[in-house]
Formats: sequence, C-alpha cells, structure tokens
Amino acid sequence: MNARALMVWSLAGLVVALSTTNPIYRAIGALIALNVLLAWRRPDQDLGFLFRAIAFTTIGAVLLNVVVGHLGRTVLFALPGAWPLVGGPWTLESIVYGFNTALGLAAAVLVVAPLSYVIEPHELVDALPQPIERAGIVVAAALNLVPGIGRSFRQVRDAQTMRGWQPAGLRSWSEILVPVALTAVEGSLELAEAMESRAFGSGRRSRYAPSRWTRWDVAIVIAALASIAIAIAARAAGQAPDWYPYPGLSLPPVSPAMLVASLLPAVAIHR
Repeated sequence: MNARALMVWSLAGLVVALSTTNPIYRAIGALIALNVLLAWRRPDQDLGFLFRAIAFTTIGAVLLNVVVGHLGRTVLFALPGAWPLVGGPWTLESIVYGFNTALGLAAAVLVVAPLSYVIEPHELVDALPQPIERAGIVVAAALNLVPGIGRSFRQVRDAQTMRGWQPAGLRSWSEILVPVALTAVEGSLELAEAMESRAFGSGRRSRYAPSRWTRWDVAIVIAALASIAIAIAARAAGQAPDWYPYPGLSLPPVSPAMLVASLLPAVAIHR
C-alpha cells in the first residue's frame, strides 16, 4: 500500500471517529481499521501490545467516568455521599458513556496504527513533504519504537516468569516495567547514535526505492477524501447529531450521510 494513500486513509478515519459521539460510526471505523491491520500488517509485527493498550484504556475510561460522573436514571447501587469521588449513585448510563468514550479512543488509535504496523518507517518519511521531512523522521522513529517496546515487554515478562516472578499487586509490576523502560531508553540512545553516524541532518536524504501508485491506491485516496468531505458536510448541515446516554439510555440516531462516510474507508480492506 502506498504510504501517502495510507496517510489520507488514516486522516479520514480520524475525522469520522472524532467528529461525532455516535457509537455506531465509531464501531464501524474501529472494525474497518482492525480488518486493515489484520490483512496488511507486516509479518514481523505482533498486535498483542496494541490490543492490550486498547483494553487498558477502555477499562480506565469506564472506571473514570463511573467514579467521577454520577448521572443517569438507571442507578445500579449507591455509595455514601460523604465518600470523596466515589460517593453517590453509580449508574448504567455512566458505564455506557465510558464505553463510548473508550470506543472513540480505540477507533482513533486503530486508524493510525497502520502507519506503524503496515508500512516501513522509511516509507512514511518518504511520503512527507520536504519541509517537514526531518520532523517526520522523528515521528517515524517514535512509531517504530512502539512495537519494539511491546516485544521488550514480552521478553522481560517471560524472563522474569522463568525466574519465579508472579503478579502480586501494583508493586510487583515494577520488576517488569523498570527493565522495559531502561531497555526503551537504551534503544533510543542507540537509534540516536546510528542517526548521527549516518550524518542525519547534513543534507537531503536518498531513497532506497520510489513508492509506486496503483489504481487501488488512487481508489483508496478518492474514497478517503469523499469520506472526509461527507462527514464535514453532514456536521455542518446538522445531519450528524451527537449521542449521549443521559439522562436515560436511547438508541443512537443513524444518519445516512455519516453511515456512508464511515463505510467508505472499507475500500482499503481489499487485498
């Protein structure tokens, strides 16, 4: 897949995921992005770390919204109001809103993830305009470190497990997180030394091979741009109403225009 086409596709996914609070469009965008990742990810990339990060974010968003927000009609149980933060009614609407917030974050992460898991870092750099090329190299290097941190986490966890380590509360995880953090710092220093030894910033970088456009890449760009245009026009015309579960749960409204905008990026699934 052409890197520029993938960048436009990710932008379209972000516009749909972040321009509305409707969980239907967010869920569609997340499912499409997940299929693109599964179909196009590089063979050496493991999605386990990404999925664990999304699960952790989901749990955190739900708990935070339930603890802080005590709104809604459907009260599950109530804690004494004198208790700080957690005191008051715990409602079903707060849980649903927390899941919806997490769904938006997950959709946004998934549509951007192919920039790290599908194309090579040098392809992303080559796709950027020359004025922001050096900043793009930094971003590409940072994106490339994400899978490396995931691999380091698994290796450290497996090594510590072989030494008898078992999770026993938050403190026990310091035996995993501290070596992973030190490994990440060491990897960053090695990357900086490698870039310096290759005269980074001394002139225009060369390209190993030009990225070629195909008809399919053009179709992806056209579908992505159409998705962005439809989503913006629908929001401007008031045809994409937001959805909130308060004060009581109700079915999210479906806008035909936003439904089309959320489905158009599915063109990228074909392989």
